[in-house]
Amino acid sequence: MLKSKAMAWAALALVLIIIIMTFPTRTVWWSLFDVFFAFMMVFCHIMSLYIVKMSPAASRKMDIAALVFGVLMILALIVEFILFQVEF
Repeated sequence: MLKSKAMAWAALALVLIIIIMTFPTRTVWWSLFDVFFAFMMVFCHIMSLYIVKMSPAASRKMDIAALVFGVLMILALIVEFILFQVEF
């Protein structure tokens, strides 16, 4: 399932739907970090799936970049949750 292009495209569509649905509720610019990192994570993973035949090493690096963006997304979600709790 991790190497499925259809699942990766579905994840990208889900991230885009989340961005569109939550955009009006994001009142400050730093609240967009989590969706940016989510988009970049899915995008890097899709690119790694498409370049694996041309360069397996580049594909691994893109998957590592996707992992890094995933970790940054989780950190951004935690920071955003903490800041919104303090703000209100």
